[in-house]
Amino acid sequence: MRFRCDKVALFEGLSAASRANARQSSSGTVKLELIGHNLRFIGRDADLTIEATIEVASIEEGVSVVPMSPTVDLVRSLPDGAVEFSADDSIANFSVGRSEFKVFVHPDIDPPIIKAPTIETASISDEDFREGIKQVLRAASKDDSRDVMYTGVLFSAIDGGVRLVATDGIRLAVKDLIGLEIFSSESGGEIIVPSRALSELEKIFQGAQKSASTVTLSIGKKEAVFEVAGVRMTTRIIDERFRDYRQILQPSYPVRVQVDRLALLDALRRLRRMARESRDVTHVRLEVSGSQLELSVKIPQVGQATEELEVNFEGEDLITAFDPELLIEGVEAVVTDVVSIEFSEPNRPACISNANSKDFQYLLMPIKIK
Repeated sequence: MRFRCDKVALFEGLSAASRANARQSSSGTVKLELIGHNLRFIGRDADLTIEATIEVASIEEGVSVVPMSPTVDLVRSLPDGAVEFSADDSIANFSVGRSEFKVFVHPDIDPPIIKAPTIETASISDEDFREGIKQVLRAASKDDSRDVMYTGVLFSAIDGGVRLVATDGIRLAVKDLIGLEIFSSESGGEIIVPSRALSELEKIFQGAQKSASTVTLSIGKKEAVFEVAGVRMTTRIIDERFRDYRQILQPSYPVRVQVDRLALLDALRRLRRMARESRDVTHVRLEVSGSQLELSVKIPQVGQATEELEVNFEGEDLITAFDPELLIEGVEAVVTDVVSIEFSEPNRPACISNANSKDFQYLLMPIKIK
């Protein structure tokens, strides 16, 4: 197997495929498969496959399996220019000018990737999809040992599009993507995609030098396939039922606060510094009266921090409290200059959303004030 290609393109292909390995371990491998002028990189683990393709100057077709971690790092360190690659049954050689390194190749023992029949396929703007998964992923649990419902993102059919839903049991994020009609009107279907796969897809977006105009999503019986910017990611579908989140959503709330988003974030970040001074105080207190929102953190034997903001307020005066980290994450996800925070009962979640629509909702449980 022999080819020549640009160092940056080679590194991007290797890097994209290596993201399939959850731990980026030294035992992981990346397969290089050259057919014609197309060089395909394939990274795999038990639940995820990532493939990237670049065009190269082909000299001799073939397949080579190289160790993931050292190869990615060493290619990154090569000087810019054209990389000459050659491999036989035991050694793979990478060189640019006078810089060269060799790695031992691994046997190609992985079974071929089976492409199951596609049931549904659809495309959407990569910008819209990227923003959508970024908004909901923050609510998914990062603890892989938890129930799969908390470590997956629900894709559920709605009128004219798809709803993305994620929860870790304390908060719930809901995003409606109009235009992504992945399920037929007759099927009314839904799937659960592992949040780890979507996190890797988000990194693929970040690593792409040129933005693709669309993301293509294909659904099979047991897997979902995402294609963007020359990278194809295949992930298993979680074969479980998602909790009935609809009972948490409310059509309207009796109390609503609208406040400047950046001003609120600045205030919360300052208060977070005070909250970090104590392990016992894990909340920021919110008190709304008239057109004033007062936020405060009080720590015995340390001190107190208070912020006041002008707000538009509808409903009765209220006092409540939230985890500052989780509240900040919800406000950060809003894309409008003004954030809307709505309340119902003291022990019910507050709803954080854009000021002008409910296409994104972030529901957060309050903390009981002692």
